[in-house]
Amino acid sequence: MGAGAVPTVLNAELGHLVRSEGYSKEAGFGIAFGGVLNILLDPVFIFLFKMEIAGAALATMLSNLCAAVYFLMFIYGKRKASVININPKNYSVKEKIPFDVILGGLPGFIMMLMSSVSNSVLNKLIAGYSTCAVAGMGIAKKIDMLAFAVSQGMTQGTLPLIGYNYAAGNKKRMNQSIFTALVYSFSVSCVITVFLFLFAGIIPNIFIKDPETVGFGHTFLRIICFVCPSSAINFMIITVFQATKEKVKPLILSLLRKGTIDVVLMLLLNRISGIIGVAWASPAADWTALVISLCLFVPYIKKLNAKELKQPV
Repeated sequence: MGAGAVPTVLNAELGHLVRSEGYSKEAGFGIAFGGVLNILLDPVFIFLFKMEIAGAALATMLSNLCAAVYFLMFIYGKRKASVININPKNYSVKEKIPFDVILGGLPGFIMMLMSSVSNSVLNKLIAGYSTCAVAGMGIAKKIDMLAFAVSQGMTQGTLPLIGYNYAAGNKKRMNQSIFTALVYSFSVSCVITVFLFLFAGIIPNIFIKDPETVGFGHTFLRIICFVCPSSAINFMIITVFQATKEKVKPLILSLLRKGTIDVVLMLLLNRISGIIGVAWASPAADWTALVISLCLFVPYIKKLNAKELKQPV
């Protein structure tokens, strides 16, 4: 996994660059290619080559490496029609470009970092009850992550479109992009929430047959699935801030969503309601963050639409 860190990061980075030029299908194929290949290679290395857990790690590394190679080959094939060029001589410190790149990606980095902090606290608290509770929460979180990934993917996919129209001064198309992405993302997340709530008792059985673990997974999934709709809106708001060159607001919202409010609520609700309180901390924190997000976003978008966007020279 350590050796595979470079192709893993490179895979995601090149996917974003390819998508930013409008090659959404190719970017989606590259990411999906790595994931599907990982699924196929896992049983080969784990069972056929009898490498067990080390085999799973090797399969992950190789699948990400293959996906990164695919993106590099695609970029090379499009080199005459693309502005993407990985030649080191194109690196520049002029006009504060590295600073803007790092600052623009900081909310995403903070979001992932604080998610790790949040999950560490969650696992620590849940582990105090039983191993079955830990396994049940793990299953519920992994399933819920599918809805999480859909919302994040749809909003991130719209980021270049919003950014380009903002830079071009095309407010009408920018607003249409924001509204369309928000409606689709929120609608899909609501459908997934209803599905997970209704079938929460069945889905954990697909992964494990232990009755106690399934019981915990059922309870936890019915609770944390309510994060999906609020996450869809929160992601969209953070995306709009990032696309319109806001630096501080997306950073604040990323910190609020994970690792701060939810950690405080987990500790508090654990004392009040026990293990069920710990599970409810995540939806409560995300909906609280949503209220704050809307308080920042509504006046901002009104102000943005009230002024003339700078037209490119």
